[in-house]
Amino acid sequence: MMNKNTQSPSIDTLLVNEFRKQVGEYLNQTYYAGKAFTLMKGNRPMAALVPMSLLERLTQLEDQLASQVLAADPQADPSIDAPTN
Repeated sequence: MMNKNTQSPSIDTLLVNEFRKQVGEYLNQTYYAGKAFTLMKGNRPMAALVPMSLLERLTQLEDQLASQVLAADPQADPSIDAPTN
C-alpha cells in the first residue's frame, strides 16, 4: 500500500495490483474501520473504495445541490457531471 495522502488526510492511496492481491483485507478495512482508498494505476487514479456511509452522504449532498440549483434557476440543468480528462 502506498501511504501518500495526496487526496485527503483520511484517504490512503493504493496500487490496483496490491488491491487485487488483498481485496478482502481492504474491504474489511473499509467496512469495519471506515477507511477510504484511492485505487491508483501508475500515477493515475482509477477508482475509490469508500465506506457506504460516505457514499450515502455524498449522494445526499449531490441531491441537495441539485435542489438548490433548481430553486435558484428553474431552467437550469441540475445534473452534476464529473470533469472529463
